[in-house]
Amino acid sequence: MGDVVKDLVAGTVGGAANLIVGHPFDTIKVKLQSQPTPAPGQFPKYAGAVDAVKQTIATEGPRGLYKGMGAPLATVAAFNALLFTVRGQMEALLRSEPGQPLTVNQQVVAGAGAGVAVSFLACPTELIKCRLQAQSALAEAAAASGVALPKGPIDVAKHVVREAGMKGLFKGLVPTMGREVPGNAVMFGVYEGTKQYLAGGQDTSNLSRGSLILSGGLAGAVFWLSVYPTDVVKSVIQVDDYKKPRYSGSVDAFKKILAADGVKGLYKGFGPAMAREEMGDVAKDLTAGTVGGAAQLVVGHPFDTIKVKLQSQPTPPPGQPPKFAGAIDAVKQTLAAEGPRGLYKGMGAPLATVAAFNALLFTVRGQMEAVLRSEPGAPLTVSQQVVAGAGAGVAVSFLACPTELIKCRLQAQSALASAAPAAAAAAASPVGGGAATATATASVAAVKYGGPVDVAKQVLRSEGGVGGLFKGLGPTLAREVPGNALMFGVYEAIKQYLAGGQDTSSLGRGSLVVAGGLAGASFWGSVYPTDVVKSVIQVDDYKNPKYSGSMDAFRKILAADGVKGLYKGFGPAMARSVPANAACFLAYEVTRSALG
Repeated sequence: MGDVVKDLVAGTVGGAANLIVGHPFDTIKVKLQSQPTPAPGQFPKYAGAVDAVKQTIATEGPRGLYKGMGAPLATVAAFNALLFTVRGQMEALLRSEPGQPLTVNQQVVAGAGAGVAVSFLACPTELIKCRLQAQSALAEAAAASGVALPKGPIDVAKHVVREAGMKGLFKGLVPTMGREVPGNAVMFGVYEGTKQYLAGGQDTSNLSRGSLILSGGLAGAVFWLSVYPTDVVKSVIQVDDYKKPRYSGSVDAFKKILAADGVKGLYKGFGPAMAREEMGDVAKDLTAGTVGGAAQLVVGHPFDTIKVKLQSQPTPPPGQPPKFAGAIDAVKQTLAAEGPRGLYKGMGAPLATVAAFNALLFTVRGQMEAVLRSEPGAPLTVSQQVVAGAGAGVAVSFLACPTELIKCRLQAQSALASAAPAAAAAAASPVGGGAATATATASVAAVKYGGPVDVAKQVLRSEGGVGGLFKGLGPTLAREVPGNALMFGVYEAIKQYLAGGQDTSSLGRGSLVVAGGLAGASFWGSVYPTDVVKSVIQVDDYKNPKYSGSMDAFRKILAADGVKGLYKGFGPAMARSVPANAACFLAYEVTRSALG
């Protein structure tokens, strides 16, 4: 069962990534395939793929591009379990001896067998998907006949079962098999053939990710090139009216499409389908980075909250204690005042952008690795990993800055709010006049934010527009560039040390956890003061700022609190960095390895 479970998990993650990235292309493909042939002298509903995108967004919004995704997303685990498990079982039958790699011809046979199995799951799933995707084009006909359009996947299934019974869900099974059987045969054959060509033999275990992406992209392209007309036939049959069908079967649909539109009618929506396939393979890097980032965020955010609260609390007047005596006290006060949810305050913004952040971080690093490599597949030296990490740091700074500004304001606002009454009381003492009192009270009044979107709105409205979201970009760059350079360098160096050489592919998960944890610790150990400067600048009052810039903030922190002021919150940051980065690197490596 171990290998079957691995195939299921790897196939599910890969399938989900392919679906999330590729579904908008699939929606446009189905809309183009299923639109009726216009009457002589009239134009079709959609002039092409771009026009279909414009009309869909105009009438249904961006969500319209994801219409019908529920059914395939719900069954992606089952679909990929079938596809990869049946293929794996057929590989086992076809092997001359255990562990022996299959020939290209054997991969073709295994792919064909997998295609037969998945057809029976793909057919009802795609029927539901196609009906939801195509329904805007069919709206006029539905309105004329007084038929209500279905509201979702379950509603489609109910309509179909009510009108045609269970067998109605398998309408289009023949063209589905006509697509899946030869398509998967060719796809897996081309995938294996390309891998073996790039590897120079049957042993493809040492191929680089770039080679695997190239092989997968070509395999997917060949799939659609070889069977696309059957997909067009399947789509028009599956969206056809049960009571008044235009087509009596697959052959009839083929003939009528050919008669009405010629050969080009059998390739309606071909462009979006090809674009979808290429994007699906690129999505593997995005998925691995996203999983890693999400793991890091869930494990590390409570530590980060305490770090920011300690960094952003104001220096108390002489003789008065600070709001938080230390990290443990900050945790206690946060739990008492806000409950456990308070430790996760501000997580919305980084969680919403974790995909983009990690896509940038790991993809830019991957591209720099490709540039720095002496030859395809060659492992990078530690020095080259440092350079790649620095380049990735530049790219992510422009996303990290506005994201962290929003996060820091939400995390710090409870500390700033509690500081306001005390400062107001001090300002109201007889030493100053009424005007001074009003000014001081206004300057310390903490703004309350309803959430990440509210922070962004207030910054855009009252802090200089879009530029306000990039407050603190200088120290963000000063943190991310050297920090990522060192982190990826240390990560690679420790992996190579533990592996006893440059080949680190056989390292266990324990070793990856150690390397990732130490790499994260080196990040914060090297650049922590820049993070303190960034935090105080990002939570500073826009109208009455305490700091004129990064250097001014650095000097004032040093003057007020000494060197220790530049390390406020260092304990929680280090406590966070080891488990959070260990989780991030482990999740990234495991997911990327599972995706191939």
